[in-house]
Amino acid sequence: MTSRRYKDTYDSFYHSREWQAVRRQVLDRDHYLCQACKRAGRITPASTVHHITPLRVDYGKRLDPANLETICPACHNAEHKERAQSLKKKKSKIKIEKQKDVYEFKQNPEIY
Repeated sequence: MTSRRYKDTYDSFYHSREWQAVRRQVLDRDHYLCQACKRAGRITPASTVHHITPLRVDYGKRLDPANLETICPACHNAEHKERAQSLKKKKSKIKIEKQKDVYEFKQNPEIY
């Protein structure tokens, strides 16, 4: 589980002017094409800018264009398997509940 401090630090970074400027620069440099797909011989449009070395590993490289590449959603999910698996589990749970026509409502902590 991510801590609140971690979430706040990275949320504020991704909303900063510096990030937005470097992000646009990388997208332009890569011509809005997924670089992972390009290495595999495919041409795929993309709009996500991915940190090659993750922020939590080296926060100092967060604005380094050499540490950034444009990547499509499929390749980004492959790079972050933990996110994709978590999302897949959540979606399958909802699908199973819908199939049963049974919806589980969580207890409201404010009431008790």
